[in-house]
Amino acid sequence: MTVKKIAAALCALAIVLSAPVGASAAEADWPQFLGSPSASGLTGAKTPVNAASAGQIWTVKHNITSEYNGTKYENNACGTPIAAGGCLYMTTADGKLLKLDAATGKTAASAACPNVPPYFSQIAFGDGKIYVPQQTSAGVQISAFDAESLARVWQSEVIAYGKSVQQIASPVTYYDHRIYFGTYTQDAATYAYTSGVFVCMDTASGKTAWLHENSAAGYYWNGAAVTGAAIAVSDTAGNITAYRLTDGAPASAASAGGPVSSTLCFAQGRLYASVKSGYIYSVKADANGMIYGSTAVKSAVLGNDITSSPVVYNNRLYVAGGGYNAETPFSVLDAESLKTIYQISTIRSQSSPLVSTAYAADGNHQQVYIYVAKYGTLDENYAFTKDSSCVYVISDRAGQTKPSFETLFTPPVPQSSSQSLVPAGDGSLFYFNDSGSLYAIGRKAPLPSPKTGEEPAAMGAAVVMLSAAAVFAFLKRHDFGSGHEI
Repeated sequence: MTVKKIAAALCALAIVLSAPVGASAAEADWPQFLGSPSASGLTGAKTPVNAASAGQIWTVKHNITSEYNGTKYENNACGTPIAAGGCLYMTTADGKLLKLDAATGKTAASAACPNVPPYFSQIAFGDGKIYVPQQTSAGVQISAFDAESLARVWQSEVIAYGKSVQQIASPVTYYDHRIYFGTYTQDAATYAYTSGVFVCMDTASGKTAWLHENSAAGYYWNGAAVTGAAIAVSDTAGNITAYRLTDGAPASAASAGGPVSSTLCFAQGRLYASVKSGYIYSVKADANGMIYGSTAVKSAVLGNDITSSPVVYNNRLYVAGGGYNAETPFSVLDAESLKTIYQISTIRSQSSPLVSTAYAADGNHQQVYIYVAKYGTLDENYAFTKDSSCVYVISDRAGQTKPSFETLFTPPVPQSSSQSLVPAGDGSLFYFNDSGSLYAIGRKAPLPSPKTGEEPAAMGAAVVMLSAAAVFAFLKRHDFGSGHEI
């Protein structure tokens, strides 16, 4: 081989090595609540890791004016957004589906979509379509819209339980050309959930593939988790049931021992549920949906009224608390034993944690960043405090036993917020508070040192320099200018 060829090879190697470490194809966006039913709450997007690296990109207000007894007031009008293909999708309480440019917040398209739930409208994306829940005096329907044009593709049949009209507050879950969701009926006097239906629909036609009626409880905020060949869901009574994906046949069941109004998490071969009375329940389950009740573990009581969905990474479980009338701290648990590692009493949130694994590496003990929004607090004048609905970022790694967190972003309009953070593939974060304001938070340079594994871009520059130096040393050593070969 000639010196020229070796030099060329070394230069090419230098170029390859100089690419940002960890660079890959565009990260997947956030097509539904908690991202993926098989890896809930986890994102590979490089989100801003502290306040110095974060900034507001834009904010847009989406609300409607209502009137009650002659008094006009503004209503929060946002449904939980999702991110797909550089766009955000969300519903508004005045009956619209919006497609927004994620970079600017400007509306790219809109479609009429009457009867969306006034609160907690949680849509999903898959197979090129947006799936939107609707509820009428007859029951619950799903409408599918083309993601590009927002033209309606189909509308499903009405889901009811006998003569009981159903409502929907749970997320629509997309998985493998089907969608899944639960409904509920609530007694007006006792507020008890008296019935519900868990449904599987085909995304091509909107036809019901299978469903199960529940005469004892409903599905309020109850979302599903995929174990492999089965999908598991809890109901408001705390019953956890796994159904085969193919035909909906029940595979097995267990009881969390108390009411659940959150989405299950399946990780490390176990199902995890947040029980409203204040603890976490965990039980072993396999890919086929077999739940092994003898393996059940419960945490200590962490607080009260937990509706945050647990998220698990690297044998550590993250869950928030502290929504309306709740004072539960943010908690980090050992995911196997469910023993408390530490809590953060100053973080009161109804968010389900968003966990960025983009910076996790062996060198930094798998450090992750977790994002939740403060629910909101009132001062002595019954006005929301300035930090209401602020976003916290929590840094955590294997072996850590003490909290490390800060306020990432404080919205200019303080209000309450029960929302979870939504990431885009480029690391931008989105959420809204009850003023109807939708906020976009972006990552700005420079980011912290890569010594903590937070940003590998600088490492790429170092590789460029080292690689170039190696090429130069080789050329000098072998006297490239003389034309000699070896």
